[in-house]
Amino acid sequence: MKASIRALLLRELQTRFGQYRLGYLWIFLEPLFTLGLMVILFGAIMQRVLPGMDFVVFLINGIIPFTMFRKGLSQAMSAVQSNRGLFSYKPVKPIDALIARNLLELLLSFVTYVGFSIAFLWCGLSISLQQIPELLFYWILIFLFTTSCSLIFMILGDISQEIQKFISVFFLILYFLSGVLFSINTIPIEYRDYLLWNPLIHVFELMRHAVAPNYPLVQGISLSYVALWIVGSLFIGLLLYKRFEKHMMKTK
Repeated sequence: MKASIRALLLRELQTRFGQYRLGYLWIFLEPLFTLGLMVILFGAIMQRVLPGMDFVVFLINGIIPFTMFRKGLSQAMSAVQSNRGLFSYKPVKPIDALIARNLLELLLSFVTYVGFSIAFLWCGLSISLQQIPELLFYWILIFLFTTSCSLIFMILGDISQEIQKFISVFFLILYFLSGVLFSINTIPIEYRDYLLWNPLIHVFELMRHAVAPNYPLVQGISLSYVALWIVGSLFIGLLLYKRFEKHMMKTK
């Protein structure tokens, strides 16, 4: 399994970036364009109302992990179709392709995150380095949650190709409900509890608090709640995978 994942990971790297002239620079350019646009549109307003941290530091602790989550699920939906020819080799399984794609997204996103953090520190922005172990743990949580949800999306994408037509709308709605562009501190209390049903908000807020200790955590942010989502989605994903593995491995 380790050998299969490694080979698939190298294949994904070549497939993803080999066709572009700028190659691996795109892992920095894509979030850079997004950050620049968000700062131009909302920077002046958000800097006044955002408690305890710089707006661009706030953004990278939402945009980059959310992008990893979104790409992980999107890539999972085509993982079976893109690698179906390889499943004729006995050691290669659909779950290997899924893990390889999610590991690649983790690697690219984390390198991007570290690169932007170093650049912001060099520019004189305030980023705390006191809770690095906690921050790394939150990245692991995001990866586990992405992988567990990807299992479900991989099966759904193989069962019905039409579901991919609705996925962009789903992620657009989720983008605005995950606190990527706004702090949950600015949301009125009567609406805050509804947003806290989303486990992504919990992780993003904890990441922001880790890099900016003055950034306040609202009541209700919980690691145990995120863990429940990971265990629940992983259980459902593995159950579905066990049921549909043979179907996914059939060559068409």
